[in-house]
Amino acid sequence: MSPSPTVASATSSASPEAATTPAATPPAPRPHLTNASAVVSQYYQDITDHNYSAAWALGGDNIAGTTYERWVAGFATTDSITLGSVSEFGSSQVQAALYATQSDGTVKMYEGTYTVSGGMLVGASIRQTG
Repeated sequence: MSPSPTVASATSSASPEAATTPAATPPAPRPHLTNASAVVSQYYQDITDHNYSAAWALGGDNIAGTTYERWVAGFATTDSITLGSVSEFGSSQVQAALYATQSDGTVKMYEGTYTVSGGMLVGASIRQTG
């Protein structure tokens, strides 16, 4: 159950002129994923959507083992990634089977164990199985 939002009010001693100047709106933060399976699912959805910067920010940089440019280039022939079975072990480990459909129609199969902490991927052991 999530906590109810708290509403606070404050009074300002700023001059009336300051009140007419619009404040810059900060960018909306990405939702914080607390479920380890959700983090792994979102990571691969970002890759399928070709939103590589989002996947990298979700922890791809922690598990890629290479530079961002080389990591992205590794997905050049990947059309989509589908998660098969996903099993959660405790609150921080996920085991998953992946099916990566290539642009030529072939499918590469992988399985791996992912470690999630603070809503981010912090470790992974992934191997190709087919």
